[in-house]
Amino acid sequence: MKDSGTVIIGMGNRLLSDDGVGFAVAVAVAERLKHHMDVTVTELHTGGIRLMEAMAGFKRAVVVDAMLSGAHPGTVRRFDPRDFVTTKNTFSSHDTDFATAYDLGRMAGVPLPEQVSFWGVEAREFDLFGERFTDEVAAALPVAVDLIVAEITEWEGVA
Repeated sequence: MKDSGTVIIGMGNRLLSDDGVGFAVAVAVAERLKHHMDVTVTELHTGGIRLMEAMAGFKRAVVVDAMLSGAHPGTVRRFDPRDFVTTKNTFSSHDTDFATAYDLGRMAGVPLPEQVSFWGVEAREFDLFGERFTDEVAAALPVAVDLIVAEITEWEGVA
């Protein structure tokens, strides 16, 4: 288990069009930061307990997922854990939502990050098999990467 660094967790399914944007953003952010700081990328398909476990031992965590909120496809939005909303992949019938898992982890003494942010990219297509993003999501990918890199470098104090 790590006691430092930042974990970037890309959520979703890379075989379902826009649903794979979370992992693509996570990989691109890590690539941009790899020479400046300790960054780890993790890919998850479900949230809750697994998401809490994936960030255990890190000082900072960034979670990126596709979302269906009704916003225009390609919209990039940051969520604070305090105003957390459940996204498509953060709940299953065998798990719990992230907020509950995080609180349980804290109560159990799991070393969880103090700095956590959630980023969503509004998807247009979740239901078709394919490894290509829709045009709106493809255009949003570099925007999401720039915003997340800026946040992490601010957290880390890297110029």
